[in-house]
Amino acid sequence: MIDHLLGRPSPSWKRVQVFLVSLTWFFVLFKIDRRGPRFLHTWNEKLSRFSPFQLVAGTLAALYILKNADRMIGLGAPEPLARLYSRNYYRATWVLTALDAGFWTAMPIRPKLFRDIMSILFSIYYLIFADQADEKTRRIRATVTVEQLRTSWEKTLNPYLRALIRFTHPRLTIHQKKVLIPRPENSLYSKQVTGYIYYEGPLESFKYCDSLILNFPGGGFIGMPPPCHEDYLAHWAKKTKVPILSIDYGKAPEYPYPFALDECFDVYRSIIESNGEVIGMAGWKDKDGSRRKQMKVVLIGDSAGGNLVASVMYKILEYQMPIPHPSGLILIYPVLNFDITCWMPPDQLSVIRAESSTSIPGVLESKDHLSHKSPLSVVPDVKKRRWRKSFSGPREDERTLEDRVRVIEGHTVTDKNEKDRLRPVIGTRLTMTSRMSYFNDRILNADLMRALAIIYIGPNNYPVFSSDYLLSPIVGPIELLAKFPKTYLMCGEKDPLVDDTVVFAGRIREAKKIKKRQQLEDKGRYGENFRMSSMNNNDNSNTDSEDWVEVKIIQGSSHAFLQMPTLLPENKGAVRACALWLHECCQDKTDDINTNCTEIIHEDEGLTFTTRRSKNNGITNSKENENRNLDPEQIQDSTSIMNNLYVSEPSAMIPSNDNIQKSVSTTVLAPGHEIWEQKNIVNENELLKRRRDTLVRNLTEGCNTTTAVEQSISEKMTKDI
Repeated sequence: MIDHLLGRPSPSWKRVQVFLVSLTWFFVLFKIDRRGPRFLHTWNEKLSRFSPFQLVAGTLAALYILKNADRMIGLGAPEPLARLYSRNYYRATWVLTALDAGFWTAMPIRPKLFRDIMSILFSIYYLIFADQADEKTRRIRATVTVEQLRTSWEKTLNPYLRALIRFTHPRLTIHQKKVLIPRPENSLYSKQVTGYIYYEGPLESFKYCDSLILNFPGGGFIGMPPPCHEDYLAHWAKKTKVPILSIDYGKAPEYPYPFALDECFDVYRSIIESNGEVIGMAGWKDKDGSRRKQMKVVLIGDSAGGNLVASVMYKILEYQMPIPHPSGLILIYPVLNFDITCWMPPDQLSVIRAESSTSIPGVLESKDHLSHKSPLSVVPDVKKRRWRKSFSGPREDERTLEDRVRVIEGHTVTDKNEKDRLRPVIGTRLTMTSRMSYFNDRILNADLMRALAIIYIGPNNYPVFSSDYLLSPIVGPIELLAKFPKTYLMCGEKDPLVDDTVVFAGRIREAKKIKKRQQLEDKGRYGENFRMSSMNNNDNSNTDSEDWVEVKIIQGSSHAFLQMPTLLPENKGAVRACALWLHECCQDKTDDINTNCTEIIHEDEGLTFTTRRSKNNGITNSKENENRNLDPEQIQDSTSIMNNLYVSEPSAMIPSNDNIQKSVSTTVLAPGHEIWEQKNIVNENELLKRRRDTLVRNLTEGCNTTTAVEQSISEKMTKDI
């Protein structure tokens, strides 16, 4: 009260108020009559028959009842995030919020040993008093500092907490081996880069591995070195049997943009140019003295690391000297856009509509703001009570915003003729971005995103967000996006970054379609014997659009689900799905999936996500192109049907019919819906498609000889085009 009377609340005045109130009560208890004021003497005599314990317990119970009286009689405010997340994810965020509040409370304590102990004790307290933890984190995040962010995100470095979670880590042959990686010759910097190696396998085999997983860990560009991510890094190393090199790049504000990007790019160059020799591998000479082939490198990153993965790929494509491309890119809830806007432009909304029509309908439904009572709600909030209609009719406060509309483009809307009623459709209405739709996210809210952008960009930088694609990869030109290797993306359905993830995937897919269409047009224009320009094998121009980009959206989850191994059951499925992606990227396309990969497929059953339908091996007859041409009303109807469809899609590389049958069996379908069609495994259209792919591949490799059958089929397809 005192700080509010003075007009400027502050922790200092709060402290003064607590001291004054405490001293006043102690003075009253010791100086006045022990029976209290005269008008309470009668009550004292009546209460004298109770024991001191009963009086204390009864007083605390009465205070608790008074404090929560509004909730008891139904006058309390609803919890805005109660139905936003899944039960498991909400439970995990409750624990993380308590840990954040506890670690922030213990920050001023010295020395470090005592601070580490009190951090755990305070966290236990906030686990019990969850409302106080929410209030404390809300206040700190409003004016968060770099030290507070690092304390919150690096809490797994606490020795006592680390000892508790270490039991869940698999044992590795090489665990957190620290290496110093030199810079390339023409680099702008001379400081060596620190990395950590994780590997499961014989020590002698590490030196001659032909694949490497290069990890750029997340942490908002300001914290979380690789040891904070060892939960899933150790599992990936265990399942893939491939060395993982996690980079401890320079963090802002000490090393602002673009230092971290240049550092990660230099690491990739050093590894490629030395063929792994800079991290202790054999380099270019094999055991027998022969020259080793170029090793495969897969880039993977989460959150801020996903931004670095995409930006490093841009730098690889733009480098003045040809550099071998990565075998694949894996971006997990990546930061792809620093332009923190509220309203979504129509071009991005159209991309989301195209992507959501067949794969992730929940993202599109969150854009339909008028279908809720509150314009800020992203989950259904209208209560359907049939018994109310029979007695009192529909309640005004239980109607959606769309139902309240009375005039649309000069036409009066009435409730009498529901069939002819004009309704707004998605695509013609104002739409918020996911950053604003989930601005109250319990992990990554709008305050944190603004703070991270300011810290990372740093001084002397005012980038143009609409064109600086090294900072915001989502705005990259289609010429570069068309050259991306196979890209995998994973994000939570309620993540503030989910829109950017879907849009980025859509832009890559459309860029590759444009490139492929141009190649087919050149082929038809110049004839079958026209020699096409050489292309990188990683362009994937000869494959279906499903082989270019793969997106998995985990339902009911938000940001940083990989950091919750012991709290979130879905974490295991996400880690296994990423391990399968890594295995596919490190594997030759001609190789069959081995036993370890098959185990990874069947271990992925615990993960619930929405994904794009597979068209591999010709076993499905997907009508994706037709769905993408639907009008908005049809798309809206189709998404409502697909909302209950949960698909656990295994590998995109299925070598045999046996594995095909196994992968189909792991798919879980909603009642009454069917997406798999195996009527004609090989038909005429599929044969023509295979012949066309063979011709394009031969043209790419410079093959000018074709058989008479191939020429006739190609001429037929050219006429159709």
